[in-house]
Amino acid sequence: MVDDDNQDPSLNDRILDVFVYAPAGFILSAMDDFPKLAALGRERLGTQVSNARVIGEFALKAGRQQLKKRGEGLRHRGPVADTAEEAPVGLHSVPTPPPSGGVDASAPAPAPSTATSPRSTNGHVPSASSLAIPGFDTLSASQVVQRLDGLSRGELVSARAYEAGNRGRRTILSRIDQLLEERA
Repeated sequence: MVDDDNQDPSLNDRILDVFVYAPAGFILSAMDDFPKLAALGRERLGTQVSNARVIGEFALKAGRQQLKKRGEGLRHRGPVADTAEEAPVGLHSVPTPPPSGGVDASAPAPAPSTATSPRSTNGHVPSASSLAIPGFDTLSASQVVQRLDGLSRGELVSARAYEAGNRGRRTILSRIDQLLEERA
């Protein structure tokens, strides 16, 4: 309905155009053009979509393998020694040789000698407050390792006895053994 005086569509006609006829026309033309639009999209993006799919599948497969490896590694780990009675071989016990007299390939490597892996002289585990590193118990293994280089041999021996008798963190124990061997 067009007003004859000024040839402009009425407000009602404009509202109908915007909210009814234009969306209906869009839907009808999209239905007609849909196959052409899909073919155009497939042509332009098909290779990229298939490449992304292959990469995604590869990433998922690699992620599953990593999780599986980590899970198996956690299952094969033994518990960390909490007391002197459960301490690793070489700290409070002497390993026994394999029954055949040969080398047992499944057995762990023997612990270093007492010169590089000292025990406390009287079997006593020192207290954390007596150690040369303040707050030893509150520090992470990497923080403790950073502070070990400045310790004397006696302080290293005390720190090793304390760590072996408490948390048994391998990183700390290995670094102390390394430093003691260098200073022997």
